[in-house]
Amino acid sequence: MMQNDVVVVGGGISGLSLAFYCVQAGMKTTILEKNDTIGGSFASPHYSANGKKFWLEMGAHTCYSSYQNLLEIVETCGMKSNIIPRAKVPFTLFKDGQIKSIVSQLNIPELLVSIPNLFTLKKDSQSVKSYYSKIVGERNYREVLSHFFNAVPSQRTDDFPADMMFKSRAKRKDVLKNYTFKNGLQSVAQAISGRSGLNVFTNQNVNSIQYVDGLYEIRTPEGGEYSAKTLVLATPSSVSSQLLKGIKPDVANHLGILKAADVDSLGVIVRKENISMKPVAALISPDDVFFSVVSRDTVPDDNYRGFVFHFKPGLDEKTKKNRITEVLGITMAKVEHTISKINTVPTLQLGHHEWLAKTDAMLKKEKNLLLTGNYFGGMAIEDCVSRSRSEFGRMKG
Repeated sequence: MMQNDVVVVGGGISGLSLAFYCVQAGMKTTILEKNDTIGGSFASPHYSANGKKFWLEMGAHTCYSSYQNLLEIVETCGMKSNIIPRAKVPFTLFKDGQIKSIVSQLNIPELLVSIPNLFTLKKDSQSVKSYYSKIVGERNYREVLSHFFNAVPSQRTDDFPADMMFKSRAKRKDVLKNYTFKNGLQSVAQAISGRSGLNVFTNQNVNSIQYVDGLYEIRTPEGGEYSAKTLVLATPSSVSSQLLKGIKPDVANHLGILKAADVDSLGVIVRKENISMKPVAALISPDDVFFSVVSRDTVPDDNYRGFVFHFKPGLDEKTKKNRITEVLGITMAKVEHTISKINTVPTLQLGHHEWLAKTDAMLKKEKNLLLTGNYFGGMAIEDCVSRSRSEFGRMKG
């Protein structure tokens, strides 16, 4: 059995960032990732043909100057020089087979009447719908803005806590307001995974955790056996709940309360000359079979364009591909390459802050059990890293 100070289950940005803090403190740390690559929502698969290379984001798409904890990790890993700007192309609506600007679809008189509420209304204890419908007007919210909110986690967000969708954070003035990296976001995950003192094992689907004589023993069907004083679960809440049932049933049951949604994403890469659509950052299509189409046009390429369709769950491949060809105005024969990925995102509800407070109260007596992920303080990249930093501090404190 491989001995460690810390074992992290889950190799997304949450698990990687917590492992980074542990390694920086001189702790022997191992990450176990069920997929064949690390990164989770930091997924930037590469395609190459005839000497031409292209990458496409299949999960998260953008970083911001307000992501200060992430930026500290990026700098320590020597990645700051790899930061590149995103091209200024528009977020648009796709209605009746046409690309339309957001402003053109808003009811301006309703907006002018409602917008003063922005200066008096508080987000606390309000849902996304109850808050933003008062800011932009009920019709504008229903017909335009709600679809952009739904596109963020690829699910309906009417009942999400308003204060967890978008947060105001202090910004770094020495960094681009929004940016990505030369080889995509996954290059950050790869830089973290290459840190000295960190072992990363992929294709390790943990199915057994026991607590024996003060140590966590972790096993996988692939024959992996690992032990550590400290266990980190950086997996969706339902997965963490299942893993903890036999050793921490109270924590497991509490985690099991949360719900989540799977995001079914299909990316396509097309030669530039084969598509006539003007450059866009994203297409949002109200009441469509997809929540959004996110484009690689934000990082222009001389040879290819890429589009990731974030579909609603339960669709067959034929339906998805038919819709892709309709939206892009091409046949599948013109598609150079396709990529599929499923990510899990939390379904947040009002009352989440109370759930989180109870979670942290339960963990106070579990100093060597750390929980991190996108279902704590929020779903943004920085929320994940901040949670990891907080949990590391709890362990060391």
